[in-house]
Amino acid sequence: MERKGRAHPEWVMMSDRGVSAAVIARLNDVNPEYVREYVRRRGEALRGGPAPTRLALHDRPRPRPSNWPDPDRRWRARLEELDRFLQEHQRRPHARRSDDSRQTGSEWSLAHWLITQRSHHRAERLPLHRERGLDRVLPSWRLDDRSIENESNWRLRLVELLRFLHDHGRFPQHTDMPGDQEKSLAVWVYAQQSAYRAGTLEPERLQWLDRQVPRWRPVREQEERQGSSNSTP
Repeated sequence: MERKGRAHPEWVMMSDRGVSAAVIARLNDVNPEYVREYVRRRGEALRGGPAPTRLALHDRPRPRPSNWPDPDRRWRARLEELDRFLQEHQRRPHARRSDDSRQTGSEWSLAHWLITQRSHHRAERLPLHRERGLDRVLPSWRLDDRSIENESNWRLRLVELLRFLHDHGRFPQHTDMPGDQEKSLAVWVYAQQSAYRAGTLEPERLQWLDRQVPRWRPVREQEERQGSSNSTP
């Protein structure tokens, strides 16, 4: 009597991967015709569609040789180099024009490698696993040195404004004295108000100003906010 045994859904997967019915039958001690019939009847329902097209032997992708070059090997080496630099110097690498040493391994070379990663990211050509690697080593890698410097200067100006408010109890005003610190602060406050009205003030800076300097907004904006708060039940 011919043995049928018990069919398994794995037969469909094995058949789709190129395993012949004869091999599947021999592994499961069943008749090859039973395997073919099961794959034909149940295959489409299990896989959710028709069977994939079988590739001829010469069209099948060959396994990658063990000595195949790793495209990320050099990139990972540069990332490790960046990590060591950060640990040693506690700062980012900088590319100064006066640097004489620009060969691989120098600070100049490492800084330009980081610039290249940002360029690839902006062009959406940086693979996700590389983004994650950079996030792990340097979370702020997406920001260039100029952006970081501008943000630092902005926060320093905010501290100066807070100090002025504490010392004088009022906002800085425009004066006619050249080089006057109060005039410089007044111009800075006006620039923030102008950026807010134009909708170009960054959300994080807006939060900083609202939290630290509640009355910094233009007068009309303050009146509107005050009116809306009074009308709230």
